[in-house]
Amino acid sequence: MCGFPPVHQVHGVAGCTTQAGGSLFPGQDDLPTKSQLRRQIRQQRRGLSSEALYHAAAALASHLVRLNHFRRARHIGLYWPMQGEISPLPVMQHPIAGNKHFYLPVLAGHFARSLRFAPFHPHTDLRSNRFHIPEPQVPPGCQRSVRELDLLILPLVAFDAEGYRLGMGGGFYDRSLAHLPHRRSWRRPRLVGVGHAFQEVPRLPREPWDIPLGIVCTEKGCYRIGS
Repeated sequence: MCGFPPVHQVHGVAGCTTQAGGSLFPGQDDLPTKSQLRRQIRQQRRGLSSEALYHAAAALASHLVRLNHFRRARHIGLYWPMQGEISPLPVMQHPIAGNKHFYLPVLAGHFARSLRFAPFHPHTDLRSNRFHIPEPQVPPGCQRSVRELDLLILPLVAFDAEGYRLGMGGGFYDRSLAHLPHRRSWRRPRLVGVGHAFQEVPRLPREPWDIPLGIVCTEKGCYRIGS
């Protein structure tokens, strides 16, 4: 359990205000397209100060380390924050993380369409990939598939109260996690989406291949989707 109230499809639980409070997207009829959402929320993220990002990351870490999924996991995928994304990296400094192994996503080859995960620690050498995102420089034999992770903490551009996630549009996480809906019992990795509270929207457009998240965490807390 997260230790926080379940979302149960109630808007506003993770920071999305009502229309009276000045919602980013006040009415269902006014829902923007995915492209509009990406543009608007990425602009809002880029406007955050360094101080705001620091405090948001520290608060997020304090919530993540309380998750049972985090406490039980040995192999955990993170991501390198870019352009105002909330950073998951401070969880690595928590005392509970001492016996855990952390990984960052890498594109295995210039034309890769899915992700592998390379071991990462504070002294790992990094090199930017074709999207200018830092990746650990380790031999290919040291990389893991996503199925070998216990927990994957993944970024998002937006999320809604039913756990649907809007990513950057490249589809790398979708393709990497396509096996999950076909698993009936063993569902590794567990997924936790993270973002700023203001990234919650009333409802996201859906695609058949979208995988809803079971848990979403922001600087305000962690929320289990549904019952």
